Amino acid sequence: MFPILGFVAYGPAAPETTSPVPTGATGGFAGIIVWLVIMIGLFYFTIILPQKRRDKKFKELMSKLKVGDRVITVGGIIGKVTNIKENTVRIKTGNGSEIDIARRSVTAILGKGTPTDIDPGIQ
Repeated sequence: MFPILGFVAYGPAAPETTSPVPTGATGGFAGIIVWLVIMIGLFYFTIILPQKRRDKKFKELMSKLKVGDRVITVGGIIGKVTNIKENTVRIKTGNGSEIDIARRSVTAILGKGTPTDIDPGIQ
């Protein structure tokens, strides 16, 4: 069919009587290896590489987090950081209550100079 796509066939190629020029190996072990390399490359670029980027971005975010910063959590809670522990962060919400959240649930740091129209109840 297409001589350049000959590695797609896994079995031995049927001899073509119309083409006097041999097209080379068309399948077998070499075809499997090519597809395996393509699948591993696709897996790496679609799953592993983006996850590494997300982890690096999260580590940078956690290294910048300090007491007094305003943060947004995964659940949409906006609060001011009052205490940081190894795995948890205590934030003060708009009504004055303090809640402990997991560090992994912090999605963004708004900073100290954030306009008050985003969260008017936090002082």
